[in-house]
Formats: sequence, C-alpha cells, structure tokens
Amino acid sequence: MKPSTRNQLAHLDRTLLALLQERARLLADEDPGSPERLAQIDDLLQRTEGPFDPGLLKEVFDAVDRGCGGEET
Repeated sequence: MKPSTRNQLAHLDRTLLALLQERARLLADEDPGSPERLAQIDDLLQRTEGPFDPGLLKEVFDAVDRGCGGEET
C-alpha cells in the first residue's frame, strides 16, 4: 500500500471513529428504533450512490445502533 493511501485511510478511520462516538452520544437519549428514524435511514439508503451495497450499509447502521446501545434499525 502506498504511504499516501495508508495516510488517507488512517485519517478516514480517525474521522469515522470520532463520528461514531458523536453518534453514540446523540443516541444516548433517543430511541433509534422510532418509526421516524427508521424511515430516515431507509430514505438515506435508497439515495446512496457508490460502490458500497445498500444492503450491507443497512447492516452497518444496525451494528452501529447496537454499539450505541440502541435497537436494530
């Protein structure tokens, strides 16, 4: 792996970690399984573009919600 790619990935990993921690803080007092929230995630996944499969992204959101102490979406 090129050093520039390794550095970019390290930066993205740190950023993802910070965002996941912030998401967990925000969800601490919320119901991640609320119908409004589920609809928001479904809408987001329907609009996604890129190489990441939307079905797998849903699994990621489910895992993140579990990690935040929330319910599966």
